[in-house]
Amino acid sequence: MGTGEVVGADRLRGLAAAALGAVGMPDRDAEVSADAMVWADLRGLTAHGVTAKLPQCVRRICAGGTAAAAELRVVSETSAAVWIDAGDAWGQVAAARAMKAAIDKATTAGCGIAVVRSASSAAALGYFPMLAVKERMVGLVVTNGPALIAPTGGTTRVLGNQAHALACPAGRHHPLLYDSSTTAMSTGEIDLLHERGELLPEGVLLDAAGIPTLDPGQWTTGTLLPAGGHRGYGLSLVFEVLTGVLAGGPAWGPEVGHPFVYDRPQGVSLFLLAIDPSRAIAYDDFVARVDRLIDDIHASPPALGFDRVYVPGERGALMAAQRERDGIPLSPERAGDLRALLEELGIPWSP
Repeated sequence: MGTGEVVGADRLRGLAAAALGAVGMPDRDAEVSADAMVWADLRGLTAHGVTAKLPQCVRRICAGGTAAAAELRVVSETSAAVWIDAGDAWGQVAAARAMKAAIDKATTAGCGIAVVRSASSAAALGYFPMLAVKERMVGLVVTNGPALIAPTGGTTRVLGNQAHALACPAGRHHPLLYDSSTTAMSTGEIDLLHERGELLPEGVLLDAAGIPTLDPGQWTTGTLLPAGGHRGYGLSLVFEVLTGVLAGGPAWGPEVGHPFVYDRPQGVSLFLLAIDPSRAIAYDDFVARVDRLIDDIHASPPALGFDRVYVPGERGALMAAQRERDGIPLSPERAGDLRALLEELGIPWSP
């Protein structure tokens, strides 16, 4: 194809859900996975969107590394916490169900925790704490992942770049959403630079020999550098405690698998938290305080080279509104790959 395409968000959700259903995923799981993928596309997070994650999920299911219709099992439960064995479920399915469980706990206990083991990567984590925001709660999600960084002073990859996201409702403003990882650059961002034929900035990656490199294609065998040096390493370590160690599953630390090794379970773990702020202060007062904080941030005079000051999640929300209205642009290569996958599954591209 010589040109890209612009696809409506609803249509893209429908195509993704149909593809997942075609490989055996139950309707409710296919719908939430498709919604999470399109959520990422709406915010410009292409590496976690439909054209990236749908083929990965389909390939993993077909190769046996991910269970299409996994049975999530409660391992242990209290009034405020639940431990879940995901049974090698697709990560977006496991994370969405676990956040729902945490929200249910918070409804009665004021806060709720869900800890998940034996899932695959959950892609853009920001989607899941936003489920808590929809229920007038604060949400936090942390995941571990395959070993990508070395400890400060060390030379071997031991810990993942542990994605994490916190979302908080506001009143007049868009919800706050901080969605990040513990490395100087995420693997999704690195892949996009590689796709565009661009080089990395300095301070992002070491090659397999431990030499600094600007080649984004080296990340799968190289070592990612943590954000803030020892601070990023420290966060990766404590996040591994909250996820892989606390989950009690068979894989943690360097044993967590890569998503592109399709025929093997990854063993990803997640930690999810929902907090009902109305247990401490009236909900309207809470969001008014959040609004005031955002107002204070917006009131900071922009530095040279900036037109205005944003809070985390604001630009993504603005882009999502525009793309929900006007459609999601797909590059020629990504549109062609998606067409090919759908054709392989017997799903027509045209509505």
